[in-house]
Amino acid sequence: MGVSGTGKTSLGKHLSQLTSWPFYDADDFHSEANKSKMKSGDALNDLDRLPWLNLLSLKIEEWSKQGETILACSALKEGYRKILSKHYNSICWVVLNGSFELIQSRLKNRKNHYFSPLLLKSQLDTLELPLYGIKININQAIEVLSADLLKKINTMSSSGIGIIGLGVMGQGIALNFVEKGIITSVYNRSVPGEDKIVSDFVNSNNALKNLKGFSDLAEFIKSLQQPRKIWLMIKSGFAVDSLIKELLPLLNKGDVIVDGGNSHYKDTQRRVLEAEKRKIHYVGCGVSGGEAGARYGASIMFGGSPQAYDILKPLLNNIAAIDRSKNPCQGNMGTDGAGHFVKMIHNGIEYAEMQLLAETFSILKNQMVYSEIASLFEEWNKGSLGNYLLQITAEIFKKKEGEHYLLDLILDSAQSKGTGAWSSSTALALGQVNTMMSSAVFARNISSLKTQRLSLSERKPIPGKSMPFNISKLKEAYRFARIINHIQGFNLIEAASKKYNWNYKPSEIARVWTQGCIIRSSLMEELKNSFTSENSLLKNSKLLDSLSKSEPDIADFIHYSIDQKIALDSYSSAYNYWIALCTENLPANLIQAQRDFFGAHTYQRVDKPLDQFFHTQW
Repeated sequence: MGVSGTGKTSLGKHLSQLTSWPFYDADDFHSEANKSKMKSGDALNDLDRLPWLNLLSLKIEEWSKQGETILACSALKEGYRKILSKHYNSICWVVLNGSFELIQSRLKNRKNHYFSPLLLKSQLDTLELPLYGIKININQAIEVLSADLLKKINTMSSSGIGIIGLGVMGQGIALNFVEKGIITSVYNRSVPGEDKIVSDFVNSNNALKNLKGFSDLAEFIKSLQQPRKIWLMIKSGFAVDSLIKELLPLLNKGDVIVDGGNSHYKDTQRRVLEAEKRKIHYVGCGVSGGEAGARYGASIMFGGSPQAYDILKPLLNNIAAIDRSKNPCQGNMGTDGAGHFVKMIHNGIEYAEMQLLAETFSILKNQMVYSEIASLFEEWNKGSLGNYLLQITAEIFKKKEGEHYLLDLILDSAQSKGTGAWSSSTALALGQVNTMMSSAVFARNISSLKTQRLSLSERKPIPGKSMPFNISKLKEAYRFARIINHIQGFNLIEAASKKYNWNYKPSEIARVWTQGCIIRSSLMEELKNSFTSENSLLKNSKLLDSLSKSEPDIADFIHYSIDQKIALDSYSSAYNYWIALCTENLPANLIQAQRDFFGAHTYQRVDKPLDQFFHTQW
């Protein structure tokens, strides 16, 4: 592929002679109307190209059944390439490119061709170079280009990535790679109950020629291009350590192990050091987006060495979601455990965001029916409060099972997988504040005490009758609490980055979180831009003004919930954090006096330099 004049046809024909693979030129399939239009110097538009692209897509499907085939086609836009691969997605793209002057000179020397050299600029303006495929610079002889290309194609017969672990996320990641044209090997342990996982997965996707299945770890390793890239999608903890012990003796210097699960960042730091002893790269990659993200485009947070990032970046670009500027939502968070740390905080923010919506529901269910709550959330989602969790929550309120809303059939006991609690313990270790994440974790813990809650519920005072709470005030309280949640999350990442010498780039973190991940939102888009001028959200005057403006609304909301005997753990945490942060003199002087009284811990004085410490014989 490439603009006219890059030598697609010449290279394709020469390659065909060397390999005996049949060659086709996409130009031969243009309608006469298209050919006449181009010959007259008029550029084709998308409507002109659509029937041509659809015809080629069917031809590609037909040719694929006969074996390897070469097609020369401009395929200038990603949209065109999607149409071309609609019926067969294991295409190896070869991207030809060169200087304007070289291509223009070739066009002028081309005889008896309907394409006018005057159209070159329009083609270059249209061209969207893919992030994937084999890149070829056309400034060499055709024989050299062919030899280089064949070498690269032969290398590609080995797998570009290996996935270990075929749970829902592992399968999604594997299919994501395969459908981007990357030959992918998959492996799953062969134990009772899991012995058919690999064969079932490969057989159910047998139309995908780029997929290879293995139940023998050594054979799986042999199938990979060097340096080998091995992506782990298995349960964190002991399972990862056990697998690493099996892998390391089978790998060579420069190979890369990627842990794409939710491992604790300190485990990742330890594993990095172990792998370095064998000169193997160990990478912790946070992956967010759930099943759909793994399958169609995730938010990816890389943590590892710069060398490993250079090796993995093209692969990450392929499977990442795409932001509004058409850039992949993957980024380098820093060395060793940075990627998993950022993912941990992502999950902590997610916990609090979910809890805020649950607490909002606890108020609204007393004054609205579910369809009204769904409509309200859909309305909020259209504006500056828009976010993925708000969107799916609106859908949850619509789901029925027979005559009942499904939500009413779900037990009010929320579970968790640990990353929320990790965020809280990490905040304590770093001396940082994450009251909202912690409140969300504890709220889930309380919800799990269903038996105790049932026995104690009769002791709850009956609230007096009250007017419905003002929806406008509720909206502003929700805005307030979400801003506080994100402030606490980014502050945690900044503190860890300073401690572990990670390169803190909050604008890049926010950008990676704008698409693909669970906490993607309009607010995240705003924060991405805010961080370009200032790393601290507590120095952002626009956000601070918004908090000051919304403060009376969240205060009224909390007062209302107290009157109605409704617990608002996360909303209260957000409010108390802000009020304390804006208080010049806190009662902490009394706490420090108490500490000095019973433990001689000393204290500083307001009337003395801060580098001086004092103790009193109380």
